[in-house]
Amino acid sequence: MALHKDLPPLLALRAFEAVARHLSFIKAAAELSVTQSALSHQVQKLEQHLGKPLFIRRTRAIDLTEDGQHYYDQIRPALDTIAAATRQQQTPPATSVLRVGLLASFATLWLAPRLA
Repeated sequence: MALHKDLPPLLALRAFEAVARHLSFIKAAAELSVTQSALSHQVQKLEQHLGKPLFIRRTRAIDLTEDGQHYYDQIRPALDTIAAATRQQQTPPATSVLRVGLLASFATLWLAPRLA
């Protein structure tokens, strides 16, 4: 059986992880730079994919269902592993610093015009 058929929509998974970690759509939306509505739609898409609710929605709060907590506990290490593997593969930015000590008059009259 193909792996991709078992994977949920990855944007929905990312949205679920942020909401579950913060237990807040507002904080998760701010972290991911999306609207609360977009985040809610992604979480609903994941719930439809799984066929079960992951959150208990209250008037001013949300909680994970038992299934939601179990799912979060299982996917969190996998997402951490993906993030760590990605960091290892990224090329660190090549930053080199050159510090030059000189007289202000020399810097202003000779060096500054030639830096470009």
